[in-house]
Amino acid sequence: SLYGEAGYRAIERDAIQRILETHEQVILAVGGGVVENAGSFALLLKHFRTIWIKARPEEHMERVRAQGDLRPMAGISDAMARLRGILSAREALYARAETCVDTSGKPVSDSLDDLIKALSTDKAHIPE
Repeated sequence: SLYGEAGYRAIERDAIQRILETHEQVILAVGGGVVENAGSFALLLKHFRTIWIKARPEEHMERVRAQGDLRPMAGISDAMARLRGILSAREALYARAETCVDTSGKPVSDSLDDLIKALSTDKAHIPE
């Protein structure tokens, strides 16, 4: 399919593949749904140092709204319940990331410090 979720995920996987082919080193931020495409997620796990930036559902929603993006859950009366369900369903996949940085209830500066600390650990993954 060229449209909808399946089309988007196919384009996303192709983009990840192109990035791998054209860049030796890159920091790549992906959306949370990338874990639902087995091909994309396999590429990330094999070739990148993966870090799950974890937050409570309420904070996810607040951050999206603060960026001015209401699109994902616009007009949905049970948006928070749906978001909780999505995050819960993906949690086992997110947990496959090499590292988890929990940003829940923390200011950005503390979360950044935690991320830098996680990146500088001795167990740093050297991608293939």
